[in-house]
Amino acid sequence: MKTKLESLDDVRAERARLKNQLALSQVKMRKDITAIKTEINPARQAVGALRDLLTTPKKGLLSVGVGIGVDILLKRGLLARAGWLPRLVVPFVARNLATNLIYKNRTSLLENALMWVKKKTEKKPELKTDGQQKFLPPAKDVVANGYTSSAGNQVVPPVVSVN
Repeated sequence: MKTKLESLDDVRAERARLKNQLALSQVKMRKDITAIKTEINPARQAVGALRDLLTTPKKGLLSVGVGIGVDILLKRGLLARAGWLPRLVVPFVARNLATNLIYKNRTSLLENALMWVKKKTEKKPELKTDGQQKFLPPAKDVVANGYTSSAGNQVVPPVVSVN
């Protein structure tokens, strides 16, 4: 919108209006960009998953260990009687996928493993009974079907004489 500028106040007002319009345009562009990002997010995730299947992460102890494990499990186990193409392609894809997943989640996997080890090795407090059972009531004699048990341990049948 063109306005006729006649005084210094008109110039200042037009400048403020244009700055406001610029700020509104920037906000609208940011909203449009976030909308576009959310629309293409599934495609971006699919490309990321495909990249995980095809790219080999940097070599290291993790990559070597996962590679050996996948080779033993798949080549010599599950795919032992498969053709040459599955025996070539499937371990490659599985090795890359497993290595990338472990590499991306290594901190949480390490924390979970350490918590499991701590729980398994933690000593449980021992109960001190001082020679008596504090938690169980004292044992009583039990009578069942004419048989009497002594202190609840074993049922002793009555003595029967044969004439």
